[in-house]
Amino acid sequence: MTHRAAEESLAGKVAIVTGAAGAIGSAVARRLRDLGVSLSLVDLDGEALARLASEFPEALTIAADVTSEDAVMDYVARTVERFGGVDLFFNNAGIEGKVAPITEMRLEDFERVMAVNVRGVFLGLKAVLGAMKRQGRGGAVVNSASQAGIRGGPNIAPYIASKHAVVGLTRTAALEAARYGVRVNAVAPGYIESRMLRSLAAQNRPQDPEGGLAERSFSVPWGRLGTPDDVARAVTWLLSPGAEYITGVTLLVDGGVNA
Repeated sequence: MTHRAAEESLAGKVAIVTGAAGAIGSAVARRLRDLGVSLSLVDLDGEALARLASEFPEALTIAADVTSEDAVMDYVARTVERFGGVDLFFNNAGIEGKVAPITEMRLEDFERVMAVNVRGVFLGLKAVLGAMKRQGRGGAVVNSASQAGIRGGPNIAPYIASKHAVVGLTRTAALEAARYGVRVNAVAPGYIESRMLRSLAAQNRPQDPEGGLAERSFSVPWGRLGTPDDVARAVTWLLSPGAEYITGVTLLVDGGVNA
């Protein structure tokens, strides 16, 4: 089966995408829609979600806080009620948090990042894997990690810690879910052109944020920043039957930065 044929075999499946209004989430949603997948799009930002709804009139859009177990159970239940089940899950909601050294990092800022990036991923796995297990028809999950999940980095301790946790959750969930035919992988973007990258660049170098972006671009062996579509292609492939024998993997999409 070719790469494209594997992706096209997703037609008729049902997917949940969290963090759907962000750059990567919306790119994945567009790619899945174009492949004939029914979509449940979840985001905390109601205004951004409303704009997304105009682009995806057939999708179910749900404003939800992924740190709330009730909200997570609700978005899964509403998806199952609307579409009859869930086959694919892009567990993507996340935040970058504040930039500061550990000695100056406020506890509340640390806890907020961990709540969204770790508790949110855990709750999504708990609810969606539970639904997939009950359905008995298998499925595929991709969690959003980051190159921050495989390396250190100064002044972003909460983000680094949270993405390392996502890698660990991915491996554990893959081992548990294999017995009922569900694959669980993670994607680890590098420097991707997005609001998040611009926020980090601005916090790191407030006097010259564009220079901060350029510095990251120069560090990429492939010669450019990544795009949301670069990540979306990787996510879609991991969700497809083309990756049938792959589970528990964290796939770097970084243009060679971590080679």
